[in-house]
Amino acid sequence: MALRPEIHSPKTKQKRHGRGFTLKELKDAGISLSDARWMAIPIDRRRSTHYTDNVTILKEYFERIRKLSEESKPVKPKEKPVVREAPKPAPTPVETDLTELPQITKKIVETLVAVGITNIRSLSTTSPRRLARLTDLKRARAEKLVDAAKRHVRSESRAVREERVQKPKISELKHLPDISRDDVRRLKDLGVTSLDELKSENTRDLSLLTGIPESRIKEWIKIIRQLPKE
Repeated sequence: MALRPEIHSPKTKQKRHGRGFTLKELKDAGISLSDARWMAIPIDRRRSTHYTDNVTILKEYFERIRKLSEESKPVKPKEKPVVREAPKPAPTPVETDLTELPQITKKIVETLVAVGITNIRSLSTTSPRRLARLTDLKRARAEKLVDAAKRHVRSESRAVREERVQKPKISELKHLPDISRDDVRRLKDLGVTSLDELKSENTRDLSLLTGIPESRIKEWIKIIRQLPKE
């Protein structure tokens, strides 16, 4: 059934359906002229009467149309929250001593580190054939690298041995540099019989009691403090 207003006959006062709603009734119902056209609401510009029942009819009709339009709207899918990946930490640079080898390029060092050869000692224990297969280096180049690593390891070992021979281990007072037997005896007479005891003494008082120059005692204490802890 089409939407029609109710009007009263001026003579009989009986209700009947009119041709359309008035602009006043539309305004009171809160419906604009453009919305009325869109919803196909009939309008009668000639009628000047105004009825509250027609305003109620318009409001109910407008509410039904609004609900239907909302139900017919497509439901927008919920947007998935954008998960931002945490920035990847920069790779920790690998500490290597391969750069100490003569005539070795940065590119070759990076290649060796990439295949797990991170220091000179590990390079020295790798066979040239395996090194050439891992790095795609020529066999002659691989042999030179391994030989250079072996020479470096041998020279380091020799240097360590020579250092141990040149610098005897300091474990007693008599091993301190520039210390005489009389100095050791004077210290022991005062109860200073070990390196730890000498380290804890007051240098000025000890110099006055033993006659040993304070500068020499300070040098001894400095050496003792630099000794590795056992």
